[in-house]
Amino acid sequence: MSKIRVLLIQNYIAHYNLPIYNLLGDHSDIDLTIAHFGKNKSSGIQNFKEQILHYRKIGPVYFIDDRIFEIADKYEVVIAMSDIHFIQLMMLGRKRKRHYKLIYWGIGVSASYKNKFDDKKKWDFLRYFFMRGADALLFYSDYPVVKYTKNGFLKEKLFVAPNTVVVDRTLPQESNKNSILFIGTLYKEKGIYELLEAYKKALVGVDRLPKLDIIGDGDEFNNIVSWIKKNNLSDNIILHGAIYNDHELEFFFNRSIATVSPNQAGLSVLKSMGFGVLFITRFDSITGGERFNIVNNESGIIYNNESELINVLRDIEINKSKYELMGKNAADFYQRSRLPEHMVKGFLDAIYYVTKK
Repeated sequence: MSKIRVLLIQNYIAHYNLPIYNLLGDHSDIDLTIAHFGKNKSSGIQNFKEQILHYRKIGPVYFIDDRIFEIADKYEVVIAMSDIHFIQLMMLGRKRKRHYKLIYWGIGVSASYKNKFDDKKKWDFLRYFFMRGADALLFYSDYPVVKYTKNGFLKEKLFVAPNTVVVDRTLPQESNKNSILFIGTLYKEKGIYELLEAYKKALVGVDRLPKLDIIGDGDEFNNIVSWIKKNNLSDNIILHGAIYNDHELEFFFNRSIATVSPNQAGLSVLKSMGFGVLFITRFDSITGGERFNIVNNESGIIYNNESELINVLRDIEINKSKYELMGKNAADFYQRSRLPEHMVKGFLDAIYYVTKK
C-alpha cells in the first residue's frame, strides 16, 4: 500500500518538536514533508523531507511569498498551523476543487504572552469561519474540543495530539531531594519576581526552606542577581544561567521536589512531569493547554494568589513526602498519557480520519 503524502506547515522546526516529527515521519504509512518559515533547514537525523517558505509581515498579517495553494495540491493531506494572522493558510480550506484533505493544528483558542488562555473571545467568530473549511481539527489539549462542539462543530472531526516533549531519564532517582526549581527565560511576564518575593516571605519565621535553583537567561537576569544580593539570599537562591542540554537539566530535576512557574505553564509542565517532579503554577498562568495536565493536589499544585504560594513553599519543607508522592503521580501520568507516541497517535488518528484509511 502506498504511503500517505503529508505536508505539515509550521513557523519553524523547534528542537523539542524534532523527535515528534521524526516519529511521525518514521511511520510506515506516512511520507512526511515539513514546510516552515525558518531561515535554515534543521540539522540532525530526519525522517522527513523539508521545505523552506518565505513571508512578509504587514501590520499583524503575514503574507506568504510562495505559491502555497499549488504546493498544497501536491499532497494528500495538509496539516497547517491554525493561526489567523496567516491569511493564506486559513484560506486553504476555502479553496475550490482542492486535491488535499486539510487539518488545522494548534491551540484552538487565543493564547500568548499578552493574552491569557481563551481570554480574547472577540476573534472566535473569525477563527470558527476558517476552521469550518477544514476536514478535521487537531488541538494541543481537550479544552477546545468541548468549546468547538458547543459551537456546532462535529465532535468526530475534532482530535487531540497532546502537546509534549521527550524526556530521557538516565540518572537514578535521588533519595534526598532538597531544592525547588524555576526553569525558563527570565521575563517579568513569567512571574519570576512573584516567586522571589514569595520565597523571601516564606523564609520569615521558619528554620529553613529547600534552596531555589533558577535556570534561565533573559532580560531580567542582571536585575535578579541584584535582587538576590540586596535581599541577602545568595545562600538560598542560586542563579545558574541558561542550560539547554537535557542531561545537565536532569541533574537539577533529579534533586528538585517541585518546579515553580507562577505565570507560565507551557511544555516545562511536561518536562517536569516526565522527570517525576510536580509542577506549581497560578490558576490563570499563560498556557497553550499544558496546564490542564495538572490535577490539583494530585500531580501538581494550582494556586490562586501569593499567600497560597507562600504557604505551599513552607509546606514543601514540612511535608516533603506529600510532594514527592505528587511527583511520582506526575511521572505515572506522563508515562501513561503524554509520551511522544501519544502525541503522534493524535496526528495519525486525524490523518486516517480525513483519508478514510
